[in-house]
Amino acid sequence: MRTIAERTRPPRAFRRSRRKGFTLVELLVVIAIIGVLVALLLPAIQAAREAARRAQCQNNLKQIGLACVNFESAQAHFPSGGWGLDWTADPNRGVGPDQPGSWIYNILDYIEQQTLRSLGKGLAANSPAFRDASTVLHTTPISAFSCPSRRPPKIHVAAWTLVREQPWIAQVAQSQGVVKSDYAASSGDSINFSGDSMYRPASYAAINDALWDPTDVCQRSGDRRLDTQAFPKCQTGVMYYRSRLEMRRIEDGTSNTYLAGEKWVPADGYDGVLSSSEPGFSWGENQSMYTGYEWDNHRTAWNPDPNVTREPAELWQPGPDQAGVGLAFPERRFGSAHPSNFFMAFCDGSVQPVSYDIDPLAHRNLANRQDGQTASAQGR
Repeated sequence: MRTIAERTRPPRAFRRSRRKGFTLVELLVVIAIIGVLVALLLPAIQAAREAARRAQCQNNLKQIGLACVNFESAQAHFPSGGWGLDWTADPNRGVGPDQPGSWIYNILDYIEQQTLRSLGKGLAANSPAFRDASTVLHTTPISAFSCPSRRPPKIHVAAWTLVREQPWIAQVAQSQGVVKSDYAASSGDSINFSGDSMYRPASYAAINDALWDPTDVCQRSGDRRLDTQAFPKCQTGVMYYRSRLEMRRIEDGTSNTYLAGEKWVPADGYDGVLSSSEPGFSWGENQSMYTGYEWDNHRTAWNPDPNVTREPAELWQPGPDQAGVGLAFPERRFGSAHPSNFFMAFCDGSVQPVSYDIDPLAHRNLANRQDGQTASAQGR
């Protein structure tokens, strides 16, 4: 006979199932713990991803800087900056001042993009084959010119309304999209930093050598401040309007002079905006990375001379990308999608992080190749 304790004891199978089960409270506790761990780990994962993107962005700029230095070694001058906002790359016009396209187009041979650089070479300008080749060029993304912190390499619509000698590219830009760059050349602290202010021939046939602006004439009296006023077309950067600058003319030293860097872009305009009345539109993002001397591919620094600049230094101060600013912020400045600084390539091929808090005068000294001043790329 079983005892009372034996008769009231649960069956063995039932006892085993109770030991393996979880109560609802225990399950909720486990879920809560997992949620806390994910919340703690997610910022670390995001930070690691951004660190990788920053490193890739820095490496892109390093390759761009070395390409420009190698170009100078081979051609005896830095890449030319092109003609202006209504001109684009032409494979039949060389790599010097006669090339209407951008400095980016001029270095393609030096970043292993020889095939793109040669598209259309030797073809008649208005032939269907040339049009097809030019379209392929303008719609083929290159990862070296896209910072992954901002956007992937792809084409973006652009409000490009006029392209001399290649009008079909404007239609492609507005309907299909064209390639753009997250990097811009330094135009120094020049008064004029856009092709709008320079000679803009209406066609190749209309070119007049006597009308080309003497952008290399920057100093005659010895007083650079006065000469800047006397020669407003003077360019104090390295790659600019129809430039042909030799290494020896970087008077402040190659390690003390900006070459190119990350440019500021409105965060709500990354994919391109077709109308200046829409949020996120930027005059510095309305064309292509092959456009000649223009805000899309060139940026500048503040000039303290009141006869040159009558606007506050803050409008030239580098900064992080922001949404909702529209045209309130000028397209003339450097910047990036990184939270605290941006990267600049120097004329010796090195790349340094530059704080958004850099002193405006230090920023100007680093941008101007010949002001006789050296400065640090760090903050105030």
